Amino acid sequence: MELLEDLIRRLLAGPDDPRREFVIGGASYSAVHALAAGITAEYGADGAPVCLCARERAVVAAALLAALAGRTTLILPHAFDEPVLEELRQGTGCSAVISDVPRPVPTGVRLCIPSAGRAPRRTLADAPARKSASDPWLRLFTGGSTGAPKMWTKTVRNLLAETSAIVGHYRVTDSDRILATVDSNHIYGLLYAILTPLASYASVVAETPTFPAEIQAAGRRARATILVSVPAHYRALNGHPCDLPTLRLAFSSAGTLAEEDALAFSARTGAPVAEIYGSTETGGIAARVRRAGERDFKVFPAIAVRIEEERLSVRSAYLSPELPLDADGFHLTSDRARATPGGRFELLGRVDGVIKVGGRRVDLESVRQSLAGLPGVRDAVALALPVGRGREHRIVAVVEADAGTLDLGPAALASLPPHARPRPIKVLPKIPLTPAGKYDRKAIASLFQLGGPTMPDAPGSAAGEGQDH
Repeated sequence: MELLEDLIRRLLAGPDDPRREFVIGGASYSAVHALAAGITAEYGADGAPVCLCARERAVVAAALLAALAGRTTLILPHAFDEPVLEELRQGTGCSAVISDVPRPVPTGVRLCIPSAGRAPRRTLADAPARKSASDPWLRLFTGGSTGAPKMWTKTVRNLLAETSAIVGHYRVTDSDRILATVDSNHIYGLLYAILTPLASYASVVAETPTFPAEIQAAGRRARATILVSVPAHYRALNGHPCDLPTLRLAFSSAGTLAEEDALAFSARTGAPVAEIYGSTETGGIAARVRRAGERDFKVFPAIAVRIEEERLSVRSAYLSPELPLDADGFHLTSDRARATPGGRFELLGRVDGVIKVGGRRVDLESVRQSLAGLPGVRDAVALALPVGRGREHRIVAVVEADAGTLDLGPAALASLPPHARPRPIKVLPKIPLTPAGKYDRKAIASLFQLGGPTMPDAPGSAAGEGQDH
């Protein structure tokens, strides 16, 4: 792994050929650095936090470099609307917004749309107040799919140690051309579609396609060698033509990638899909490649894990500083796991995904898998919703399918014990997702409050309500 101080210097200096494209068909590395120098001149002195509300990759990259070269800490909001920005102004003292387009901002907050014309003559590498490895660099949010979004700090060490590991482990070079179907205001897109190309001098596609035809067209047009995507998009690609002859590698994160979707994608493109396990606060922990026959996860180098009573703990340079650590530096995650040979592990679901219904244990992930395996079901999510003001819960579920051809009768649900059968089950053409590509559990839960297309309860199924001990 490249020494962090060397990587910081190299990022701020840029490639030997500044005309090299950062954005394919768009901004060069020289243009990105000019934008960054202009931002540094305006915001680099007082150290006040600045909100970054941009999707244009050159602007995001420039803001990152500017913050690295100065005292400013960037905040990446979970939404770019004015009420969220006002909440951040009150909570963090953020008084400026860097954006790629005009947008409403709260009273007293400055809006900055970077322009290379304001760049001073000195380069970023000459900045006297550049950050050290332990300094906060970004504050960004979990997706808020299960409740209020939570803000996490990422230090220079957190982000650059992981970036350096990605570049080295997957041999990303300046000849790579990266296509991402995820925005860069989330940790996954930020690492793989902004910091990884910056650190390797690779190039990145400007657009963020999400539909199968768009993904294929963008990949062919850019001669993409790496795809950065999420399970929902691989699921959408399954069954569609996917002719990407230059692709050598694909990544998936932000949820569990179905084996059939991974294998179908690799069969069509010849590219392996590396499924990354981790979170915003922990960073990447491990990976598996379905095409290689891997069902369990291999821990990344320089990361330690241990499993006690089915709870996974991790020690890593990528851990956000807010996370609690034990005496040995391990953080106890909310994921359940089982050790497998070779220091690997298999994920068993979330700790908060195991509940008791009528005194009996129910694993919501097992319920989800049972539903997802039914004929005609493309995907499924199971939730436990509270009943009244007590501690009782009921299990509900949504399935992604065409309702007219779907059978959810007693025989179809026979693999689940009666107390674990969801009631009701709602059938949707597409399960709601957050911008990060995760299940939007708040939106899903709201469906059971507002009504919607529901399959009749299967005869003999339990109500799914009981004491949660």
